[in-house]
Amino acid sequence: MRKLVFMIVVWMACHTMQAQYFCTNQGTELSYVTYDEAGQSISNETVTVTNVKKQDGKTFATYFTKIVVNKTKNNTSYTLYNWYYDGENSVCAEDLMYGPYIASDSDPAMYNDDIRQALMVDKKFKGDNSLTLADHAKAGESIPDHIYSYLNGMLKNEVTISGGAYMGKEQVSTTAGKFECMKISYLKRTKAVLKTTTLRVTEWYAKGVGLVKSEAYDMKGKLDGKVLLVKMEEK
Repeated sequence: MRKLVFMIVVWMACHTMQAQYFCTNQGTELSYVTYDEAGQSISNETVTVTNVKKQDGKTFATYFTKIVVNKTKNNTSYTLYNWYYDGENSVCAEDLMYGPYIASDSDPAMYNDDIRQALMVDKKFKGDNSLTLADHAKAGESIPDHIYSYLNGMLKNEVTISGGAYMGKEQVSTTAGKFECMKISYLKRTKAVLKTTTLRVTEWYAKGVGLVKSEAYDMKGKLDGKVLLVKMEEK
């Protein structure tokens, strides 16, 4: 009986640790490769899990991302993805201000919320660019639409996420391993001045990991690009 109780406790503890759709192991590195429509590698991303903490009943983590574009000068950029889990939903939002801040040769150690807020005003950021993954979402359940805009240089970029839905669970295998994933799909429309691009994006997320795979197709069904998790190293 004691052994049974112990096994149940261990299972519940592991289930709790893996409840969120992101990694909470400080220092873990996730490596991604982005491929073009021809299957050629065009960039590599290294994600480091940082700032893991629990506060006010929520679990937080930041994904510090280094992006290296192949065969290009000045090919390295950085961004942050901020995650939190409230016991039912995993929420992720890219910090769209961090990249421009680093690109201006500013000190990364000095970056804080006050600077981010000031940059949001300067870049005229409006809207909501967060993604929410619900623990108990079922296949066919819709994902709320949202829209956001900001200045990229002197040009206004407007991004609309619409027609999103949960597609159920699906196992994905990569060189990083086998993952039981939540599959989602949505339309992403990006408008910059007079040019508008619309893609159908499908993504696979695993609990305790985050993004495992992403595919984007144009409105004619042609592959635009693909992202794969190729390695995961826990510290």
